[in-house]
Amino acid sequence: MRVLQVTHQFLPEYVGGVEVHVAQLSRSLRDAGHQVALFTGGNHAEQRTWEGMELTTVAGGVRSPRGRVATFMATFRNRAADDAFAELLERLRPDVVHFHHLLGLSLRLVELARARGIPTCYTLHDYWFICPTTQLLDHRGELCDGPVAGLNCARCATARMPGIAWTAATPALAPVFALRQRRVRRALAGIDRLLAPSRFLAEIAVRAGLPSARVEMVDFGVHRGHTGAPAVSTPRGGPLQVTYLGAIAPSKGVHVLIEACRLLPPGTLEVDVCGDLSAYPGYAQRLQASAQGLPIHFNGLVAREDVPGVLARSDVVVAPSIWYENAPLVLNEAYAAGVPVVASRLGALAEKVEDGVTGLLFPRGDAAALAGVLERLTHEEHLLERLRSGIRPVRTWEEHVAHMERVYNALVKTAAGS
Repeated sequence: MRVLQVTHQFLPEYVGGVEVHVAQLSRSLRDAGHQVALFTGGNHAEQRTWEGMELTTVAGGVRSPRGRVATFMATFRNRAADDAFAELLERLRPDVVHFHHLLGLSLRLVELARARGIPTCYTLHDYWFICPTTQLLDHRGELCDGPVAGLNCARCATARMPGIAWTAATPALAPVFALRQRRVRRALAGIDRLLAPSRFLAEIAVRAGLPSARVEMVDFGVHRGHTGAPAVSTPRGGPLQVTYLGAIAPSKGVHVLIEACRLLPPGTLEVDVCGDLSAYPGYAQRLQASAQGLPIHFNGLVAREDVPGVLARSDVVVAPSIWYENAPLVLNEAYAAGVPVVASRLGALAEKVEDGVTGLLFPRGDAAALAGVLERLTHEEHLLERLRSGIRPVRTWEEHVAHMERVYNALVKTAAGS
């Protein structure tokens, strides 16, 4: 089968959850005998080969060289992306197109595939379909309810523009964002299958007007190499071994974990913070400054093959996000290694962490509550053991790839019969 994967940006220039997922899926499909090609945005137009697969890059995506306004306007039209995509469809004639992200590319890519009768699916990795900044967090870092006729988006956008009186500019910009929402909804309504990695995200998609009959839950799974790592048994009286594993970004709430550590008595825990410190350097510097004198170690980016070793040294993984997480891979990785998770009671985290069974939950952004949870783990006898025993086997990556092959085959069969 010929499969075209489409995303807003890609390795090695940008390393994030979507990019890693697309890379892993593309490799697995290639290794299963499928012909795979990739289409992505970047700093400049380029045609090259990536790990034996054709990769087409157009100027656009998140890293549009023309700035944020151009990235936003590309939602309506990115002529360079449209032309390159149309040429690629004509030349490769894929059996199915799998969209992962269209930020900074063009909604017309969906129309171009449909016009050629090519079946499509779209993985909803985040909230881009209702939020231009993808995370449903406003300019103050507070949770957002969505577009609301474009007003919330306009208020957020103008507040981020220095020298702009947002109270005056918001009403003028609101129709633009309302139009964006209608265009996105219309484009995604034309996708044959919408894949959501959590019930929470699926419900938001349906509430946003996407057709419920086309929305399907799909868990990503974990590579077999990330399973079976032995959980550490902390000696009574020794510090709790706490791990944060993920992006070092404000929305991930690493600062909440650091504040919680400061509230605990010395010797209560040891914390390993694993993630790329260069993505948000200002935030990373503030974190390191606030962690001075605390038992917190910043270990930088951890290679995928080293994750099992990190988890083998962990008593608990903490996910203190302040945004509506939808499918953080670290949860499945922790569970596969037999490690409980402490997480914000928010979004899909509250769905995937069963409070008191596979981990513990605390209110969003509440450092004192997080400190209380971590202290409970050190003092409540047998709590860690009970949480470990509550963890059930997780879906493997191989099972996810097999599921995607079934999705593709079903789409192709339906298209052939229509």
